[in-house]
Amino acid sequence: VPSGLPVLSDLPGFDWRSLMPFKPPETPGGPVKPDPRERQITSYLSGLTIAPIGGTQLVRIHYDSPDPRLAANSADAHAGAYIENILESRLSVTQSASRWMAKRVDELRSKLQESEAALQAYREQEKLIDAGGVQSLPTLRINDLTARLVDARRRLSSARIAYLQVYGESSGSIESVPAILLNSAVQQFRQVQAQSEQKVAELAKRYGPKHPKMIAARSELAEATENLDAQQRAVSGGILAEYRAGQSEVSALERELDAAKQEYQEVSRKGAGLDELQREVETNRQLYELFYSRMRETAQTGDLDSVNARIVQAAVVPTVPIRPQKKAAVMMAFAFSLAAGIAAAFLLEQLSNTIRSSSEVEDKIGLPLLGSVPMLSSRASKQAATAVLAEHEKGFGEAIRTIRTGLSLSDLDDPNKVILVTSSIVGEGKSTVAMNLALAFAKVERVLLLDGDMRRPSIARELNLDRSTPGLPELLASKANLNKCITFRDDFNLEILKTGTVPLDPLEMLAPLRFSKIMNTLRTTYDRIIIDSPPLLHVSDAAVLSTHADSIVYVVKFDSTSTQQVKAGLQKLPRHHVPIAGIVLNQVDSRKAESYGDHSYDGYYEDTEAGAKKERRIRHATAASL
Repeated sequence: VPSGLPVLSDLPGFDWRSLMPFKPPETPGGPVKPDPRERQITSYLSGLTIAPIGGTQLVRIHYDSPDPRLAANSADAHAGAYIENILESRLSVTQSASRWMAKRVDELRSKLQESEAALQAYREQEKLIDAGGVQSLPTLRINDLTARLVDARRRLSSARIAYLQVYGESSGSIESVPAILLNSAVQQFRQVQAQSEQKVAELAKRYGPKHPKMIAARSELAEATENLDAQQRAVSGGILAEYRAGQSEVSALERELDAAKQEYQEVSRKGAGLDELQREVETNRQLYELFYSRMRETAQTGDLDSVNARIVQAAVVPTVPIRPQKKAAVMMAFAFSLAAGIAAAFLLEQLSNTIRSSSEVEDKIGLPLLGSVPMLSSRASKQAATAVLAEHEKGFGEAIRTIRTGLSLSDLDDPNKVILVTSSIVGEGKSTVAMNLALAFAKVERVLLLDGDMRRPSIARELNLDRSTPGLPELLASKANLNKCITFRDDFNLEILKTGTVPLDPLEMLAPLRFSKIMNTLRTTYDRIIIDSPPLLHVSDAAVLSTHADSIVYVVKFDSTSTQQVKAGLQKLPRHHVPIAGIVLNQVDSRKAESYGDHSYDGYYEDTEAGAKKERRIRHATAASL
């Protein structure tokens, strides 16, 4: 700022926020003024550090301040304030607890008195003195009545059997009833009757029926029989009386037992109510006694100034500042940077999902590697379609020829006459590989290069062919014959079936019947047919074309195409049962490949050319010296 001019922030009433393009939101209720006390507390706490000492019950208090004396005094003051605060908080808690417990004791006392009054009222209402003794009387009575009832029912059962024998529907002659037969009086009368009958029988042998002795004997027999009948009738009447008496006794005992049970239930109900009231009284008494004793203990110990913290060692005024620790900060920064760099490199390595070496082709994709095609130089990239013929791109040419050799050796028994070249996505260099592979095969065989990419054809453009002449679409549409559609490049010894006019529906043009006839004709004419097809993940043309191929060369761009894309493209091919010859790793960066453990052709040829140049220089030097 020039001398003499005021600074904007020093102008009275100036607010720098007024220069902003938008106004900050206003605080509800107006602006809040900062509290100086809060600012001082924040400043104090920013310099305070409290840390426990491991394995002990000690705590170390640090206070950082530019003034060493202020730092020591602040640490001591904080420890003393902490102890004093503990004492005050304990006293406050004790007093609060005493007040609450006193209030609670009054409530419990009232509740205990109410429960005792309710117990006494219940005793007077139900006229209970000893619940235990009252309950025991009905129990004894029930036991006695039960035993008597069992005995009465047993006697009634015996009487009922005798009653049924005498008065039952199936009863026979009364003389045959066991109860009457076993009667002692009946047995005596039967014996008298038997003696009278014997006497009459003996006299009948001597005297006639009108003899006085016979008349007397028969009169005794009639009297004995009458007495026996009378006794049997008396016994049967006794059985009936005994049966009815037994029924009456059982009924009376059952009524008396039911009454005793009801009396027991009534006494039990009263006893349960009495027990409930007694338990409530006992619970209230225990709570009251517990709180009362605790209140007395709290009142006795409330005035003691006990604390579980004390100052073990007072703070010492420091003589050396503790920070900044420049050496430690530099070491920590270096270690952190090194660790962060290693972690970042490891993370990037783990997150990489592209193919960057020949070993990853088999590990991640599970297919063999046909070859690694190095990246073309900027000069050769302009003529990438014929780079295999360039003298200065020996590494690229040798890679293409290696792929050609691999395909030739793999089909000795079953020649792969039709080779489809495809990739997962656009930009992986499949067309460049297809054209250079066709040029490499053309050195030893009669080869046809077929441009199957009728959506974005590139062969005619790259090889400088006239696109107005008929090509594959016209051949499929029967607008031109095969001879007019094929272009022969004598400089390459290569025949090309290009794509002329781009059709509206390329997939419909590849009808199986029409295209199969064309392919059968081409198979009889050429030794090798190289088809450049569209990418698999964009359109279905490559899947249709693969049904006419003997093998497939799959192009993957180095360190660019993801493994998921390659696998997704390959999943469209197995359904047609077309063998995949292998993977071509294209546009390989030599320097990156060497860092991943691969060796390219460039390094080999660079070393060879460097050795040749050195040898030529030595020869020139020798000639000059001579």
